[in-house]
Amino acid sequence: MNFKKNMTRMLAATLLLPAVFSACKKETGNVQQEAIVDNDAVATQAIYASKSTSFARPDGTYSQSSAEADMGQLASGTWKNADIFSEQARIRIPANSLSNGNIVNIDVSDGTEYELTFRVRFGPNFYWSRGGKLGFGFHIGNGFTGCNKADDGTGGTARLMWYNPNGTKTSSSSDAPYFRPYVYYKDMPENCGNNFGKQSNTLNKNQWYTVRIRVKSNSGTSTNGSVLYQIDGVTLLSQTLRWTTDDNYRKIKNITFHTFRGGSEEYWEATTDGLIYYDDLSYTRIAS
Repeated sequence: MNFKKNMTRMLAATLLLPAVFSACKKETGNVQQEAIVDNDAVATQAIYASKSTSFARPDGTYSQSSAEADMGQLASGTWKNADIFSEQARIRIPANSLSNGNIVNIDVSDGTEYELTFRVRFGPNFYWSRGGKLGFGFHIGNGFTGCNKADDGTGGTARLMWYNPNGTKTSSSSDAPYFRPYVYYKDMPENCGNNFGKQSNTLNKNQWYTVRIRVKSNSGTSTNGSVLYQIDGVTLLSQTLRWTTDDNYRKIKNITFHTFRGGSEEYWEATTDGLIYYDDLSYTRIAS
């Protein structure tokens, strides 16, 4: 895997040599990032409209400072349970716990349309239990999570779940896990996030999946916003919706990076630690 990565980066570096002298690009190690857009961000050098990383760091603890250099400044949450393994970001979900793992939001330049992609795999000994939230997503306006219904029109979120409908804490006899979208928005029908009845093919352990999520804000009270989820190039969800009803809250503010089990009942837990691996994150603001 490392040889393939290195060859890919060497080729990319050769193709991008003319960009070294461009005012809109800069190189930091193996990570190429676009110039910062926001005036406030220029001072901190940590809030971006576009960013990409392949987590090309030595094995060991993945500190918050390293994560912020790779992905952007944290807006909220506590960075923990993270390390680098074979140039991948690895998040550990502790055994016998819910809503515990790594739950942070990354500050990005405000925008009305964003897209991100990343790769993810579950460790070879991963226990599915009932499911949980994982990977990168979007936080709009005030953002809503935790079964707090987003019906006041001031924000929403678009995240990803793995879900195993018959999973328990101790039995794996009927495991059939899959990805499903998890969306909070103005017109959501229930208190918890809407999956729109969509699910991916059955998931496997130790297999890489490429996830793409794209969100577009609506304007005013119109239902002209949208969300798109794709898994390995196959569309999981493409939906028009109304995220908000107040333009003061229509902007995409953060990228979520949430990896944890839950749900709130014990069957979401596992008796062993769970490891989930991430690679090749890229996000881009399409419209401000």
